[in-house]
Amino acid sequence: MKNENKTVELLAEMVQKQDITNAEIKSMGKDINGMKEEMKSMGEDIRSMKKEIHKLNVGMAENSRAIIKLADNLEEMSDHDKRIKALEKVVFKK
Repeated sequence: MKNENKTVELLAEMVQKQDITNAEIKSMGKDINGMKEEMKSMGEDIRSMKKEIHKLNVGMAENSRAIIKLADNLEEMSDHDKRIKALEKVVFKK
């Protein structure tokens, strides 16, 4: 009888621990599902950021070309100024 009581007691304890374990597993499942949703959202955010980065890169390339063009124009204007000064020296004998 003593062994039967001990066996019943051990089985009851096992069932209680299994119930606790099952509850923890369910909680973990909910946490995992929440993480999956967060990851989906993060994936969408990353795709959006990639698009924005691409747009910014295109804009930077356009700005770089514009700056180079302005530098060329400035150099050309500087050359014109030098030529005008040389002509003024010759014409007005300064």
